[in-house]
Formats: sequence, C-alpha cells, structure tokens
Amino acid sequence: MNEEFYISVAGEIFDGYSVFDFYGRDLYFKHTSIKDQRNLHTYYLKYINKAKAKGVECEEAILKRVKEDDLWTDEDDLKISNLDLEIQNLKKTKESLLLGSQKKTVQETIDQKQNEWMDLLVKRKEIVGKTAEDYASGMAAQEIIRYFIYDSKDLDQNAFSKEDFDNLDDLEYSYLRTQHDAISAKLNELDIQKTILRPFFTLYLSFCENPKDFFGISLINLSVYQLKMCVFGRVFHSIFQNVENIPDDIRDDPERLLAFSESKSDSSKAKKFIDDDSAASTVFGATSDDVRDLADVDGSRGVSLSDEIKKAGGKLDMEQMMKLAGQ
Repeated sequence: MNEEFYISVAGEIFDGYSVFDFYGRDLYFKHTSIKDQRNLHTYYLKYINKAKAKGVECEEAILKRVKEDDLWTDEDDLKISNLDLEIQNLKKTKESLLLGSQKKTVQETIDQKQNEWMDLLVKRKEIVGKTAEDYASGMAAQEIIRYFIYDSKDLDQNAFSKEDFDNLDDLEYSYLRTQHDAISAKLNELDIQKTILRPFFTLYLSFCENPKDFFGISLINLSVYQLKMCVFGRVFHSIFQNVENIPDDIRDDPERLLAFSESKSDSSKAKKFIDDDSAASTVFGATSDDVRDLADVDGSRGVSLSDEIKKAGGKLDMEQMMKLAGQ
C-alpha cells in the first residue's frame, strides 16, 4: 500500500465516518461505537421475536429434532468445539515461535484444521436449515445498514427513511452492502497497526495515552476504530520507549515488531534455539529469513546448515560441525 492509503485510513478514523458516492450523492457511513452496539442488539431481538411469532423455529429446537432423527449428533458438535479449541491453541503456539519457517509449518496445520472445522459447520447448517436466528441476523443487518448511513458529515440525519430504504431495488441495496463491506475491509486491524507505524503518525503516538484528549470526545462515544487506534498506539509507543535495539527494518512492520518485543521480554524463547554461552550462537536448520529474524532478537548468528554444507564442498566433518556450534 502507498502512503496515501494509510493517510486515508487515519483520516477516516479521525473523522469517525467514511464517505462514499451513491449515484452522484455523497453519503456517510458512521463508524460503530459501543453505544451503537446496544441498538444493534435491539434490532436483533426485535426480529428474532418476530420470527418466533411467525412460527420459525430457533436453532436449539431444530437441533433437538435432527438429533432425535440421528441426522446430527452431540459427538458432531463436540468435534466442532474441539477443532475450534485446537485452532486457538495452535495460534498461541505459532505466536510463541521465533523461527519463521516453524511458524509457516504451524500455519499450514491451522489452515488444515480450519478447513475441517468449516466443512463441519457447513454440513451442520445444511441439516439444520433456516432458523429464527438466521432471519433475525439477516433483517438486523439490513436495519444496521440504514442506521449507519447519514446524509452529511454531521451524522445527525439518516440518509434514508425506513420507507425509502425498503423501496430500494436489489441493485441499490447490494451496492450499499458492498460499500459497507469495503469500508470494513479497509479498516482492518493490521492496516490500522501499519498506519500507526507510518512516519506521518509518529507525532501522534504519545497522545494515544489519553483517548479523550486525542479525539476530543468522551470514551463512550469513540468508534471501535478510534479505540483500536488508541490501544495499538499505546502498545507501539510503549515498545519504542522500553525495548532497546529495535532494527530499523522492522519499525514499520507491526507483526515483526510485536514478535521482536515479545522475544526481548522472554529470553527463554530465544534460549530454546540459541546457546548464549557459545562464542558464536548457532541455529541449525535456520532458513535465511530465520537467520534475519533471530539476528533481530539479539544479534545472534543463525546458520543455514544447507548453506554451510555447500560452502564446504558437499559435506561437513566433526571438527567443522563443532566449530559451527561454537565449541
């Protein structure tokens, strides 16, 4: 992404809204706040009660029936829960690793487990079918779109009355949904973190300690994106203030910067791979990227064993192996 993209991310978060064109008319998507989420839940409850009144069954009731018919079992639900737990544990394991090659291997396992988990969810949904919860979620989602679209940057008047919104054709409604999804995708957590680490944001970092002063509004009225900006800003400001010897090439990379900070705060992780008593610390089997990442942690010299074998003409004797190990 270029600098203009990150400047626009910061600008939209500062404003608390994102502007888009609707057939030649500027409309404004308000960013969700904590207070708004209460209203969203209200919409959901309204429509789930409406569905029940029309005789649409809840998921719990349908599940009970399909289990009685042996179309689905408690064991199937347990598989879903266990896979979900396994995926979360694998993600924690990945975060604890230093070597990029090891992280890649764990991520491949995560992807495999997530595919298994998703297949079970799809099968479950096919068996259960349409529920009152589905109806409520769908209708609430439409209300939410209308609720967050305003006709000016003052955000004091919805762009559509309920009647006007209900009269939108499918193409117009689909366009609004697409714009909403695009804004949500743009303001994802990783890109917010990258924005905070851009040079233009440097002067703002220290002010993230006080969200009210930073945005000029009370905490309860902050959007979710504004809260995230403050939280991530405080985290990165703390890292820059308290972590020494941060390599220049990772200062604008949130994932590597966080991993570097975590490694610095927990030296035991590095010692799993690095012998600190050796004259030259060596990590066998490290890829070139692993070597760079480990060097970022404490200046250690990682060794790609395949590279050393090539240098030695195709094989290493015991003396050469001992030398590489710092003995």
